[in-house]
Amino acid sequence: MGATYTDLSFHELQAKLNKRENLKIIDVRTAKSFERGHIQGAINIPYSSWSRIPKVPTNEEVVIICYVGMASQKASERLAQSHEKVYNFKGGMAQWHGEIETENIGGKWSAERIYNLVLGFVLLLTLPISYLSPWWGIRFSSSIALGVLLFGAMNHNIITRFIRSCGFK
Repeated sequence: MGATYTDLSFHELQAKLNKRENLKIIDVRTAKSFERGHIQGAINIPYSSWSRIPKVPTNEEVVIICYVGMASQKASERLAQSHEKVYNFKGGMAQWHGEIETENIGGKWSAERIYNLVLGFVLLLTLPISYLSPWWGIRFSSSIALGVLLFGAMNHNIITRFIRSCGFK
């Protein structure tokens, strides 16, 4: 097996994708960067998790991509030691001019995030009460915390259901 890889430009990668070749695209950026946008069909294996080289079927051509081409170059060098058909997308996502796919994981205003904001606000309201009367402040915040634990354990979160009924995911 060869120990080298080949750099691909945007046009070369686009040509391979248009031919629908047996091509696997591995995006080595962080999961958050991958969620924000990646080449359609790419899989995310962050380079920071490459303590062992990922196993890739030998009949597949593999394209490695990152932010600007530096991490993908390192990953390509490592993968080329055990795989023959390795390509580094030169310039990374900064050079990708094609369509991108995004993940809607943990959207900006998810029901859980709104719930956490409301809960945090309610708990902040207990601070002035605890200054006026520490006993009431502690009891109030403890009852809120106990209620949250019970709702979470029973998976019947009324507030989250209400937020979702308002159109949030």
